[in-house]
Amino acid sequence: MNLADLVFVTSNEGKRREAEAVLGVALAFRDLDLAELQSLDLHAIVRAKAAAAHAAIGGPVLVEDTGLELLGLGGFPGPLVRWLLASTGPDGICRLAAAFGDHRAVARCVACASDGEDTLTGEGAVLGTIAVSPRGTTGFGWDSTFIPDGGDGRTFAEMSGDEKNAVSHRRKAFLALREALDRTAC
Repeated sequence: MNLADLVFVTSNEGKRREAEAVLGVALAFRDLDLAELQSLDLHAIVRAKAAAAHAAIGGPVLVEDTGLELLGLGGFPGPLVRWLLASTGPDGICRLAAAFGDHRAVARCVACASDGEDTLTGEGAVLGTIAVSPRGTTGFGWDSTFIPDGGDGRTFAEMSGDEKNAVSHRRKAFLALREALDRTAC
């Protein structure tokens, strides 16, 4: 399996742009509406997503999933952050962290490549905090709520794309996956 053969299955244009910027290649992609396993285990989610994507496409695929773990809530919502965001918006994430008196958080991403027989993953995590209120206008999803450690006190949404990619959980996951792909190519 190599990067050039993978089809990135995502409906999120922001994730596609970030993946291409981090990996330094234009990725073939497909926007598929896949049923997604609802779990707190990111690895289980991406493996199930990769299997479904491979079944739909019939060739090697690349998928990813992310989670936002609020430490004051024992890591919840994790990969379920999409649903929290849909119901409360970014402001609700900030209010939830404040309600538990602990703004610490972890942004986590697992990227997965599968050709139907072999499956490889790469994981990236970034420690940070949840802002008191959403800030910034770039990015997507919960970017306006997360202040990564080492980000000069700015949320992901206050950073340029290059600045975010330099410190992001997605960057770490895609680079770890690329290393795994390179090791298996030898």
